[in-house]
Amino acid sequence: MNIEEKLRGALDVAAPPPTTTLDVVMKRGRRRVFAQRAGAVLGVVAVVAGIGIGATTLNMAGPPPTPANEPDAGPATVVHSVGWPRVNTPPQIPYGTWTPAATAPPPDGRPIVSMPRCNIQARKLALATPIGNERLPDDFVAKWIDTVRRQVPEVQVSALSPGVGRAEYAVDLADGGGTGSVRLTAGRFAGSATVYADDSLWTFGNCAPPYRTVLPDGTVIQLHDVRAAEPFQTLLQVMEVYRPDGLLLQLELANYGSKDLRPAAQQGYWERIGPGRLTPPLSEEQFARLGPAIAGEA
Repeated sequence: MNIEEKLRGALDVAAPPPTTTLDVVMKRGRRRVFAQRAGAVLGVVAVVAGIGIGATTLNMAGPPPTPANEPDAGPATVVHSVGWPRVNTPPQIPYGTWTPAATAPPPDGRPIVSMPRCNIQARKLALATPIGNERLPDDFVAKWIDTVRRQVPEVQVSALSPGVGRAEYAVDLADGGGTGSVRLTAGRFAGSATVYADDSLWTFGNCAPPYRTVLPDGTVIQLHDVRAAEPFQTLLQVMEVYRPDGLLLQLELANYGSKDLRPAAQQGYWERIGPGRLTPPLSEEQFARLGPAIAGEA
């Protein structure tokens, strides 16, 4: 056997696997495209499902459609991150920005808040009993204090603060940031809860429309934004509860507590002597818990 025959024998073995051909590339490409398209279809299905769920939630949160031949029961609503809708009505145009007065400025070193200021619009509909003139039974007030403790266990809730002659019921709310308070007053209205809530959209000088939710029994709960006031850069937030029996409950959250107050010379009013804490004692979400809870009290 010569050298040429030996070389031929060495080469006479199974050929190595062929390199990737155009046909293989096309098949792989088809599989990849199919996978990508399948993923895209699943993604679209997920998005459509999400939109469907969201639309269902919006429909449940908003008021039922009103037939053309029936009067409108009130403004429509849109969803807000708080969990309650805001009343769908144009906001007020600010006329300026809040600044503290020189006679009672915030304590040294306290940051000055920057909040737009808008006009306060008085109610057009008179209340049967003005806010603050409706005295609540002792057992109702006791249940309310227990409700506050249950709904916001994150803060310390005091016993009922002493009154000064008016029908006001307040408790201190304390945490690591200091002491604030929440005050309950009541009145009565005669008519539709929604109509009276609509009449109170701008009674606290807020620029944005309030949040609103309607409970199954027809109770309308309306939560206004935090606003700044005098003295000492006071921060206040009001929530109104319009019950179908005509009882109007008003909760006011404040960044000051009983230690910052003393009875004023004018009977039935308090006088501020302390600056209070930097922020309200409850977040918006915490404060909102109190509305539905108090609405169910007997």
